[in-house]
Amino acid sequence: MVEGESVTSERAQETTAAAPVRMTRTYAYIWDNFAAWCEASGRVSLPAATEGVADYIRERADAGARPSTLRVIAAAIARRHDIDGLDNPCESEAVQLVIEEMIRDQAPSSRRVLPLDMDCYRAIRETAHEPRRSRGGLMETPEAAQRRGALDVAIIGLMRDAQLKVREAAKLTWDDLEPLGDGTGRVYLPGPPDAREARTVSSSTMRALNAVDRSGGDGRILNLSPNRIGLRVRDAALQAGLGKGYAGESPRMGMMADLETLAVELLGAFVDSGPR
Repeated sequence: MVEGESVTSERAQETTAAAPVRMTRTYAYIWDNFAAWCEASGRVSLPAATEGVADYIRERADAGARPSTLRVIAAAIARRHDIDGLDNPCESEAVQLVIEEMIRDQAPSSRRVLPLDMDCYRAIRETAHEPRRSRGGLMETPEAAQRRGALDVAIIGLMRDAQLKVREAAKLTWDDLEPLGDGTGRVYLPGPPDAREARTVSSSTMRALNAVDRSGGDGRILNLSPNRIGLRVRDAALQAGLGKGYAGESPRMGMMADLETLAVELLGAFVDSGPR
């Protein structure tokens, strides 16, 4: 299993030194916005006060940012502080209360599975290939991290694009995937041969699928049980700094939320462009 590949403690230290904490493009963009907000409001961005971070996140929430986006904002601010060896202001109770309040508003059910929307997916794509430590404290090799990260990105991209339930994703085989000439693809859901539903797969997800190691598989695309798929989504979200609450249904829920947002924006643009 990819998750089990590790190195000795001595090699782990070398790997850690070779893969320092970094600001990804998404996090850097978010940080620049936060820093500009701090400057405009007479606050210090680094190190940021917990009250300032809470106020910023609350302001973004009032402007319509979804809970998942607020988690990405908090993750970006946290990572910038980690780079400088500073205390993470996003671990404060004040910041967590703001985020949790938004989560409660969006997910009233007791389980509260969070949607993994495009903002979250971008954060995962940019952090998925970073080596992780095992529960025993050993670090993945860079090669193992690349293989695991490639599969994580492919899992989430495929489930988002095709809006797949976990059990649907677990059953798909490589024969169910049809590459198209423009770089996109189609995935055919299980069913009668003359009535199989086809769903579109984006070119970026097709590239991610092409990077998946097919050796040792049984013909299925993901080669994982439904439970393992859910755990992979959970762990990828945690590595990206998104926090808890993400599970196997999160990619499908996130795409549905993105499509709803797009529909509202298009409707607003249509109304705004109408006769005055």
